[in-house]
Amino acid sequence: MNLVDDWKQCRPNIYLYADDAKIYKSVETDDDVNSLQRVVSRIKEWCNSWLLKLNVNKCKVVSYNRKEIIDSNYFIREENTDYKLEKVSSIKDLAVIFDFRLNFRQHIQDKINKAYSMIGLIKRNFIHMDNTFVMLYKSLNTH
Repeated sequence: MNLVDDWKQCRPNIYLYADDAKIYKSVETDDDVNSLQRVVSRIKEWCNSWLLKLNVNKCKVVSYNRKEIIDSNYFIREENTDYKLEKVSSIKDLAVIFDFRLNFRQHIQDKINKAYSMIGLIKRNFIHMDNTFVMLYKSLNTH
């Protein structure tokens, strides 16, 4: 079976951005886990055939679910060794932190912490603050 056949059978979705890819699929049964693993393996084979280096350490697994999560492990074979993909409860993608419940609390807290850090930097470096402070803060914090 080739990549296209496995892709059609598994029916995963993929998001591509620059040199980054996100593969996702609704996993409800062990068959879903196995078919997704086959796709992961085929993608690794495709990368090898095109001499593309896949950084296994950057490959992560995150499950988004309101119900019970099916315990599953995914692997990438590299030089006759199976590397288990790390499971994480949150992941940062395009500067947004997604957690397993999709509630964005961690993302919001991260942005608040960065804003406080920026305010502290400005306060430490400017003794007399007036309207200049607001202008500096807005110009430095464009995110």
